Amino acid sequence: MASYYAIVVLSMLSFFIAAGHALDERVLQTTLYIKQTPAQDQRTVGTDSTAVIINWVIKDGPDATSNTIGHAEGLTIYANQAQSFWVTITDMVFESGSLAGSTLKVMGLHGGMSSGPGQWSIMGGTGELTMARGIINYKIIQEDSTSRTFEICISAYYTTKYTIPVCGGIGGIFP
Repeated sequence: MASYYAIVVLSMLSFFIAAGHALDERVLQTTLYIKQTPAQDQRTVGTDSTAVIINWVIKDGPDATSNTIGHAEGLTIYANQAQSFWVTITDMVFESGSLAGSTLKVMGLHGGMSSGPGQWSIMGGTGELTMARGIINYKIIQEDSTSRTFEICISAYYTTKYTIPVCGGIGGIFP
């Protein structure tokens, strides 16, 4: 009988912990735009052009007058020549707007207009977007010989920076 009560108590405890954690989560759903201009915001690594360091502009709208709110900074690698796919690993660094000071850690494939819409994974975040996870649905809405514009629809769960305990004073290691 004692083990029955222990199971009930542990079950209730795990439910309340899970419910308390769910209350701390927030949802981010927004549409932004990434402007890729290879001549200005990326450079190749090594002698071939199969690995590229990127610093693409993130804007709040698709046109030239839209505000720049951050940059997608990272690396893209030509991974599948048959389908013209690139693997992109990037931090979306938000420098202004409501997400200023926050980042999203993003990874996924992208290709040319013929490949259609795609998805990237959100695998983490910092600042206001601490512990983010989710997806970014994207499509290329403009492409010519000098630039490409991605429309990105971000859907993510995150825990705000104010609900995460801060380290300090552990064994004299941290001030």
